Amino acid sequence: MNASIESLFGPPSEPIDIPAFIQAAIAIPNDEYNVEKPLSIAAECDVSDIRDNLFKTWNNPRLSAHLSINHDQLLMTLNSTTKAARNKRKAQPQDSLDLPPDVVALQNHLDAVKLSSWKISDQNVLTQVVRMVLNLPFIRPNSPQKVAPEPSAHLSEDTNAIITVTVYIRSTWSPGHLNRSSQHALLSSQTLGDLFRVIPCISNEIISNDAQDGDAQEPIQSEGCAVCVGDTVYGDGYCQEDYAQKLLNHLQTVSKDKPDLTKAPTTIFETPLSSLKLQVNQPYWLLHKGNCEHFLVVDQIRLQHTSDLSSGYALTLQITPSLLDLCRACAKVPAAFSIIGDIRLGETEVVSSLEQYSEVVSWINDVLDTSEESDEANPPAPTELTELDERITQLLATLDIACEDTSSQLERTIDDVSRSVPRLTYDLHFMKDSAITLQVSLEKVLQKSKDAVPDSTNAALEHLRHLDMIKERMEATRDALKEAESWSSLELEVTSLLGERNYAKAAERLSEASRSMVVFHNTPEYEPRRNLMVSLQNQLEASLSSALVAAINSQDVTLCRDYFSIFSHIQRESEFRNYYNASRRGSVVALWNDVSLADCESPPSVTSSEPFTEFLLRFYTAFLSLINSERVSIPAIFPDPAFTLSAFISSTLSSLQPTFSQRLSSLTSHYGEATLSHLITALRATEEFAASVEKVVEKLTIASSPSALDGSAHDAPPIPRSHARRRSIRMSISWRAGANLPSTSSKALLSEGLEWDQELFQPFLEFQTDYGSLERRLLDSALHKIISSDQIPDADRARLLRERAVDVIAVAEESLARCTAFTHGYGSVGLVFALDNFFQSFIDVWTADVRLETRNSSSQSKHLSSTDDFSDMDYSPQDWSDFQLSLHLLSSARAVYERLLVFEAKLRSNLVQTAIRFRLAHGDLPHSSIAPSRGESQLLEQSTLNSADLHALLTSVEAEAQFRESTLSSPRHTQIPAPTGSPESLLVEGRKAVFTFANSCQVALQGTILSPLRKYLATYASLPLWNAPGDPKAKRTTTANDLQMPTFSLSPSDTVQRVAEGLLNLPRLFEVYADDDALAFSLHTLPHVDTETLKGLTEQTSSEAPLQPAHMRRSSLSGAKSAPLDPDTVSSAWLSSLGHSLLEHLTTTILPSIPSLSPAGAAQLTSDLEYLSNIVRAINVEFQELDRWKELTALDDDEGRQRFSETQDIDHVLRIVGRLRRWER
Repeated sequence: MNASIESLFGPPSEPIDIPAFIQAAIAIPNDEYNVEKPLSIAAECDVSDIRDNLFKTWNNPRLSAHLSINHDQLLMTLNSTTKAARNKRKAQPQDSLDLPPDVVALQNHLDAVKLSSWKISDQNVLTQVVRMVLNLPFIRPNSPQKVAPEPSAHLSEDTNAIITVTVYIRSTWSPGHLNRSSQHALLSSQTLGDLFRVIPCISNEIISNDAQDGDAQEPIQSEGCAVCVGDTVYGDGYCQEDYAQKLLNHLQTVSKDKPDLTKAPTTIFETPLSSLKLQVNQPYWLLHKGNCEHFLVVDQIRLQHTSDLSSGYALTLQITPSLLDLCRACAKVPAAFSIIGDIRLGETEVVSSLEQYSEVVSWINDVLDTSEESDEANPPAPTELTELDERITQLLATLDIACEDTSSQLERTIDDVSRSVPRLTYDLHFMKDSAITLQVSLEKVLQKSKDAVPDSTNAALEHLRHLDMIKERMEATRDALKEAESWSSLELEVTSLLGERNYAKAAERLSEASRSMVVFHNTPEYEPRRNLMVSLQNQLEASLSSALVAAINSQDVTLCRDYFSIFSHIQRESEFRNYYNASRRGSVVALWNDVSLADCESPPSVTSSEPFTEFLLRFYTAFLSLINSERVSIPAIFPDPAFTLSAFISSTLSSLQPTFSQRLSSLTSHYGEATLSHLITALRATEEFAASVEKVVEKLTIASSPSALDGSAHDAPPIPRSHARRRSIRMSISWRAGANLPSTSSKALLSEGLEWDQELFQPFLEFQTDYGSLERRLLDSALHKIISSDQIPDADRARLLRERAVDVIAVAEESLARCTAFTHGYGSVGLVFALDNFFQSFIDVWTADVRLETRNSSSQSKHLSSTDDFSDMDYSPQDWSDFQLSLHLLSSARAVYERLLVFEAKLRSNLVQTAIRFRLAHGDLPHSSIAPSRGESQLLEQSTLNSADLHALLTSVEAEAQFRESTLSSPRHTQIPAPTGSPESLLVEGRKAVFTFANSCQVALQGTILSPLRKYLATYASLPLWNAPGDPKAKRTTTANDLQMPTFSLSPSDTVQRVAEGLLNLPRLFEVYADDDALAFSLHTLPHVDTETLKGLTEQTSSEAPLQPAHMRRSSLSGAKSAPLDPDTVSSAWLSSLGHSLLEHLTTTILPSIPSLSPAGAAQLTSDLEYLSNIVRAINVEFQELDRWKELTALDDDEGRQRFSETQDIDHVLRIVGRLRRWER
């Protein structure tokens, strides 16, 4: 937002803290509000004296005429200044001597006003300050009313402030000017999103062009926005890269005058206005729909009054109607219709295609041609004259409208230019005056300096300057003559030297001539001489090429060194290196190109059975042997042996066909899911090769350093940089190894600038970056093999789960070593994600395969069925078998969960070691490399693996490890505060899957335990006693002779009694199995369990557990077992869950199935429910729906019908009971 827009508004206020403003208003005592104070303020602010003077002056004809004349003269002065192009006569001000005395007195009074900033000069008006019109209230009383403000007793903590916001948009005719579009009133509790939704904008009404003919055209939905408040940008949050993020990304490309903006952590829909410190009269920028801008200005912030609306905000107080575009045909009146694709418009494709043609005739023929509309089967018919005439007429109309549009656009451009030319004239005039003033000042300074020097000194200096100029010109003439003489015989000399095979002297002669080329710069002779120089150098290189190749192949070091000197003299060092590298690498490149591999060919090779990993070892051995031989010859030839060897290795690797990357891609396609292990083998071989090469380079550099220090190589030409391949290095934010520390290690100095190792490890980077998916594919393949081997009978499923868990953990432990070997810790995020999904997939398979009807072994069934303790429970041998199987599966789930915790501790320990390595490489030991090779480390640091997620993961695990160490190393009496919560789990989805599996086992176990009770209730709804005649509550008429018999309450039915007995027997069942750890596992996943009650019981048990000694050995926090729960707590949780499950089955399935209820049947049902309610309370089960059933069935018909008719919102229990009792009409 530029300063010109900000100047349109008044000076902004200080930032206003809206919550503090509301609290300050609430804190004002009630006695400070009185009637007298507003009256005194009104008297102090009274402007009646000013109004009387204005009316008195304006009612005087002479004074008002004087003011009008002065006003017109001032306007004419302004017009003559701003519109200099128009030749108008300036109005002359009237002489003050001719004015009447009262007019002179008025003028003197106006001139005496001290507001001099309002006074505008009559002669020179340069600039004008424009301010927006103040926002006046929309409703104004007819006469001032003195109303005492209400006391602040109605103010409370929930009081809101009303914020009035005015919305401005850019003017279409002047982008530097703003127009007011709307005004709104919002509560301080509302968000920026509420303000964005209420703003009317014509951009939101744009119709999509994708709609077909006849379809309802709907406006394009909002695509979000960005709001700038201060230095903070608030986005819409519709996606990860919302408008705010796109705005910041765009600002990164702006190199000049870009604002320093940061993205807010919350979106506009999460940011209430009360959380912002707003400024009155300060414009805030809003952007949406690509380039649609709005400017939000806060006009007023006040408390909500009792007379204000209590709801309905945000309110729209004012909307400025939008102006319509002019008609394209007449360009005078507003347009009434918008037609897309009309051929008569100037923006059609027909007119725009004219730019693609160089001739108008060809364009007209193509536009009028209709042959392309014909079918291929039918030849094109000749165009009729009528159709051709219609097309010509349409084309003429289109061209006429296009001409009118172009003419109108040209007129608007001319108007804009004419408005800006006067200002340009003034600027040029101002610059001219400034330049003349500067010139005069410089002349004065120069004249003063000349006057300060005596005449004799000036004469001597001029004579010396003249002699020096003569000397320079004579020397230049001598050099030019010498060079001309040498260039005239250059070609003949070099040709004769080449014929004599005196290549060294020919190179020296060319070197001397090359140094003299600078003399001919910017002269016509430069280009011919340069072409002659290049031609002679090419002849010399062609004469030496065959001899050079023969010397390189014969390893004649002396001859090669002489040839290198010759190539250096003619600036052809890079060509010599190309000759040398191509000749020396031939054997190694042939070994790579000619090999036939079993796993890298498409289709696979039948004749060869050598895999790629074995061949790679053989290739690296041959390559290393060649490098060792070059270590002897390269220092004797080149002045920079280390860089030369690096360039030789890089050129060899880049000349391999197929390339290293193609071979690795073929390897991946061949092995599929098992690719990762082969890639690790190849990477290890490459790292060993790189380590050997580093030793060779180090020896080479150390051996050649004395010659570089004693000055023996000073005479050698400068080392060319063309052979060194440069990379664009983009360092990551996190862990730039030794980025801001000076390098002092000799090994780091030696390897600085050598990029052969990056060329070597670059092919692996693509697969290292994709490590997470490769690891996931390998783990999925291993999981498939483990699951496909499950051939054990159903009776051993619990044991099979434990065994398969051991196999899965073993496979997962192997992935830790693979991550370190392949990515050196950079793939930790992908590793955690792959392991989490791996464990989740394994547990999900078992969850889906849980069988509720699994039979146990016959020995267990017979043993359990003959138990005397449970002989009175109606469980069949099948039920006992299912009970035991579910219990064993739940125990296996607990074992799997504990193994998962132990593995997570290993994973966390592995991540801690990785974090320590990263920290040492980053700060403590800046020259220690994370990977074995420096180039591999640089590639990994610059890759996407080195992300913020990796930094956050390693930082969190290292912080947790340091906290545990400080806790365990503290003395016994030291009280260290416990962490705010348990460490964040790494395998989140794996833990969830285990708990889901435990819930499935718990549901199966509950089904087995409640199966006899559900069998009792299966026939409960069809009992005949529900339609029994009679009404126990009806009053019987008796005579004096009748015997008065007492009435007793109904006894519960047999079914309910048997269900109640079964419920009372459940505690005996859990007394036997309460000590089993399986029942205590994952109590929070029990159906219908009260989480808060269970949490309280668990905390009570934990507080009663004995404290562990402070000197215990360090153990993993995630792998530590929790304190065992009290058996009574476990029994209570299970009994509560069983009771709720049974009662839910009763109230949702059994009772709604009763066909009807007579009064006697309702009384019996009430008795049963009352009895069952007392029984479940004995096992600490409260069920509100059961009480609701009991309450409604106890009503008589009159009370029930009355309640059924009077209740507005009838719940489902009342509706069912009304249907059974026939209360509904």
